[in-house]
Amino acid sequence: MQEKNFHNLIFKSTRIFGASHLVKVGTKVITNKIAAIYLGAVGIGIIGIVENLLSILFGLVNFGLTSSSVREIALLNYETEEAKAKESRMISIIYYWSLFSGFLGAVFFVLISYSFFKNTYPTDSSYLWFVSIALYFVFFALFSARMSILQGKREINKMVQIQVVISIIQMLLAIGCYYFFGLNGIAIAILFTAIVSFLVVYFSTKNTIRVEKNNLTLKQVFSEGLPMVKLGIILSLGTLINQLAFYVIRLFLKDFLSIEALGVFQVSYTVLVGYLGIIFVVMSNDFYPQLCNLESDKPTFEKYINDQTQFALYLVVPLVLLMYLIAPQLVVLLYSNSFLDVLLILKIALIGLIFKTIAWPIGFISLVKGNKKLFFKQNLLSDIINVVCSVVFTYYFGLKGLGMAFALMFLVSLFYNFFTVNKNYNFSYSTETKRIIVLSMVIGAIALLSFNWFDFSYMNPVIWGLFILTSIYAVVKLKNKIQS
Repeated sequence: MQEKNFHNLIFKSTRIFGASHLVKVGTKVITNKIAAIYLGAVGIGIIGIVENLLSILFGLVNFGLTSSSVREIALLNYETEEAKAKESRMISIIYYWSLFSGFLGAVFFVLISYSFFKNTYPTDSSYLWFVSIALYFVFFALFSARMSILQGKREINKMVQIQVVISIIQMLLAIGCYYFFGLNGIAIAILFTAIVSFLVVYFSTKNTIRVEKNNLTLKQVFSEGLPMVKLGIILSLGTLINQLAFYVIRLFLKDFLSIEALGVFQVSYTVLVGYLGIIFVVMSNDFYPQLCNLESDKPTFEKYINDQTQFALYLVVPLVLLMYLIAPQLVVLLYSNSFLDVLLILKIALIGLIFKTIAWPIGFISLVKGNKKLFFKQNLLSDIINVVCSVVFTYYFGLKGLGMAFALMFLVSLFYNFFTVNKNYNFSYSTETKRIIVLSMVIGAIALLSFNWFDFSYMNPVIWGLFILTSIYAVVKLKNKIQS
């Protein structure tokens, strides 16, 4: 029996989601440029810390429904009428729980908003606009519920269409708000983006995702949704701790260095997670639900993870090298000369993306298997390392310490994740995957060593050579894999 090749499937889903996320990144680039012009480093820093706070609160009150609901929907067998009825009931339960979490988030935000506002915003800013963000939680919770259901059902085209429309609207709203309202526009843009996002996804899915009463009582909604929520709470704790980790780092930078340094950190975070992290976002849209479907077939399950790891490295390694060549010009183009200190962070942090690419696919194994404790431990370890190393390394090495912490976090996560999944599920990489992993790490090490002799710029001949070779190699290998 011929072994199934997943590269073609991965390529198709990556291509589809990649198109929408390229639009998303493009609109984000324009938005950040406008923010840099009209709000400056202080405004960029405030945007980062406000978004961080919202992520923490949403992670706290959402019970991990955005992830656990994907798993529940993906595991259903749609070939039977019983499963279709179960899906209808499950959708209603997810929706009601999401609505409750949205109102809970709004209440929590109102309670802490004044103290946060006074410690973050300049004195001439409007608290009234800031506290109105409370409504964001209600609309974003309902938006997330519908998007999670679409992801679980693997309705890729519908998700892509929605993401493209929302990205464009979000950009236009943010630009208008920053231009007309300055720092107050940050809160206004967040609120109206959440409202519009919900309206777009609602009218796009009202015929396919119907929230029916199904004669459900509150007791039934609670009891039948509780297993999903129990898994979700572990996931939400992981997300919450992750956001708390970055929040602690941001507070440390603000107090130990300056609000401008916070802006520089936000730019590095945007480049590493918002722009380059597009690969992980794109792949996770289809990788996670597909992995859930393959969970009971161990050989196919492991083959899919191996193929995903190879595919991701073929994309990420050349992209990291390209960023080493163009980052100085890109930072000036996207922001301004005042943000060039971000290069101190990126010099080492970019290597961390290679480690993340290897650690990322195997990090899903414990989640798919329903091992909540192991998944939580994996994420907790990386967050602890991130906070401790960021604070200690920044204290001794300045901004470049943040890059060191980022790389070390994913290197340790890689070894720990592999050790745990190998021990608990007897997972192993194929010989080919091991070879590609070792080659990728060697290339990353050579690139980093080249800065002992050459600058971080497009004039680095070592990086140019590595970029050309890895690009050709990746294109040839992917072409052969996809066509086989």
